[in-house]
Parts: sequence; C-alpha cells; structure tokens
Amino acid sequence: MSTEGTDLIQQDAEGSTGSAPAAERMATAHTAVLIPSFRKGTFLKTGRIDSTKALLGERHLIFSYEGYACSETMRLGSERPFYEVAFRGQVYRLLERPAAGHGNGFVHREHELVRTRAPGLRCDGEFDAPPATAPNTPRALVEDLQEVLTVDLAEILSHAYSIFHFRLDHKAEYPTTLEPEGYTLRQLFLMSTDAEGNLHTLYETPAGTNVELWTFFLRALDARNPKLVDYVNSSMAAKEFGEAGTLAMHEALRLRYGNSRSVIPTQGKRFLELFPPSKFSTKVTREVGANSGLM
Repeated sequence: MSTEGTDLIQQDAEGSTGSAPAAERMATAHTAVLIPSFRKGTFLKTGRIDSTKALLGERHLIFSYEGYACSETMRLGSERPFYEVAFRGQVYRLLERPAAGHGNGFVHREHELVRTRAPGLRCDGEFDAPPATAPNTPRALVEDLQEVLTVDLAEILSHAYSIFHFRLDHKAEYPTTLEPEGYTLRQLFLMSTDAEGNLHTLYETPAGTNVELWTFFLRALDARNPKLVDYVNSSMAAKEFGEAGTLAMHEALRLRYGNSRSVIPTQGKRFLELFPPSKFSTKVTREVGANSGLM
C-alpha cells in the first residue's frame, strides 16, 4: 500500500483561484475530482482545468447508457454541465456547449464555457461572465461559486445544494425541490471552516493519514456502505488510520449522515477485509460520488 509523503498530502490540500502555471503538476489518482474523464487535464494545486483542455476532453467520446447518469444523459440539450448548484432560489450552472457556428452536436472540437443562472430547474435564465477555467475539485467549485455569488463562505456551504450530484444519484433526473435533502455542499463535500474562516474538505487527505487508505474510506462513504460506521468505532480503525484519521472519519460521518456512533463495532477485521477493492479495477481513484464514473 502506498504511503505517499507529506508533500503530496500538502499539495492535495492546497487550492487557489485563477489559472495555474503550465509547469504545475496535474491531478493524481488520489485527487478528488468531480468529473473523472477530465482528471488528466486538472491542475493539482488549483483543481481547475484550462478551458482549452476542458473543451477537448475525452468526455466527448463517451456513449449514452440508458437508465444511468452519464455524460450524455446529464446533458441539457447540446450543453453539458460542469456543475449545477441551487442557492437561494436560483440555479447556477457552468456549461460547455458548441461555439456559435459549430453545430449542435459534440463531434466538433470548437466549444465554449458559459455560466448561467435561472430562477428554477427547468427554465431559461441569463448569462454571467464566462470563466477562463473550469473547476474540477470540491474546493475549486466552491471558489468558483464565491466569485459568482459574492456571499460569505458559510452561506454557500449551508445553503447551496448540488443539483448535479443529486442527478448523478437519481439516473440524471431533477429533484422536485431546489433544496434536496442531503445535498448541501457542506454535507456532500464534507466541508467546514475553522476559526479563521479557512475552508476545509475531507475529500483532501487529513495530515498524517495514508493517502491510499483515505481514498478507500471515501469510496466506502460515497457508496453508503452500512458497515462503515461499525468499523469507524472499532479499535482497528485507530490502529490503521491513527488518532487524527479516526477523528476525521467520525467528522465525515457526522457531516454526511448526522451521526458517527455504532452500538456494534466490528471486531478484529481490517479495513480492506471489510471493504475489499473491486476485482474489476486495478487502479483506485478518488472522485466525488459513487456514480460519477461515467462522467
């Protein structure tokens, strides 16, 4: 099992707005991304994709899978969302679409990024200033929303809802409300702020925790595995994840499900015994949501 060093943990934890320098490292397998097909074009430090890379991604080659949320079924006409977030009665989207004069299909290479806002889930709205880059990590998405909404970070975490991730979990269908339960950015992205107002997300590896093991934990959390809370309360959790890692797991469970306690902790079983890796995949990657693999 990998025990990547502090430098990778620190780089995964950093984030800032704006375009990244060309020499910057790209996202690793253990960087939590929103759209996995753009992982290779995502800068590690900023979590963002240059528009030229965003619009030339492998995503254009993905086929439609009926009955599943995928790149095609998530489309709004000829537009594909990078995010859809509802906040205080408005729906904010970042979309890619064919540029004017380049047709309506996705076989063309000339596309553009647009930001929109609308007063509902299924209605027209208006355009905001177009971005130079697209966010592809939880931190980068929140930074994008801070630029658009110009409100306090705490407001965004508590009152912004990811419609995009609701759709991923419900076969690309829209919710009946702008505030679907369980999909605030605080719950979804496991986010909090410290006393100085700095943003933290548990999709970034907690300091001192094994990077690869934390990816396995997040995958079990996103899959809603019912055995997870029992493991987190076991003595084995402290042995494998350490004190800081165990506290972070409890926090993740509280943020996501409102409770982290179990009356029947697992006894003597290691994490990978309870949550074995898939037999059909040789590479473990970190992304947000159990159903983002077809995006």
